[in-house]
Amino acid sequence: MKTGGLVPRFVEYEASTVLGIAAITSNAMEMEPATARIGDLWARFYRDDIPGRVPLKRAPEVPVAVYAGYESDHAGQYELTVGMAVDASARTPEGLVRVSIPAGTYLLFEAEGDMPRVVIDTWREIWNYFSKPGHVRAYATDFEVHRGPKTVEIYISVK
Repeated sequence: MKTGGLVPRFVEYEASTVLGIAAITSNAMEMEPATARIGDLWARFYRDDIPGRVPLKRAPEVPVAVYAGYESDHAGQYELTVGMAVDASARTPEGLVRVSIPAGTYLLFEAEGDMPRVVIDTWREIWNYFSKPGHVRAYATDFEVHRGPKTVEIYISVK
């Protein structure tokens, strides 16, 4: 099944640990500038040099955004953690949070373009993809790996 210009594919992902900063939000909150939190979370990630505060980073040392703690589905709240993948033995510095990405099979959507537009557009395509019959989202743990200034991989947990 293809969505827009993206062709998702199934991949096996090994468990990993991410240290970073987090916020609770929802897609509805993100549609309103007064309640949106994701942009501020990313700004804080860079402004407060979160990558520099994270110990024992795993290669490649790139930002990771983890969506977890889903209240329900695309309409409910979730927790977004923006951070760096680390060795599981890494301590959690004060002021940061730890989140685990479970091992498993994920549906991978890869895209290139200008940030943050490419991330927003890719999520719209993902919502469209799952609005049709076919694969069903698990709303367990989803995550983005920002491979470069113009490349994002979005991994979606499926049933």
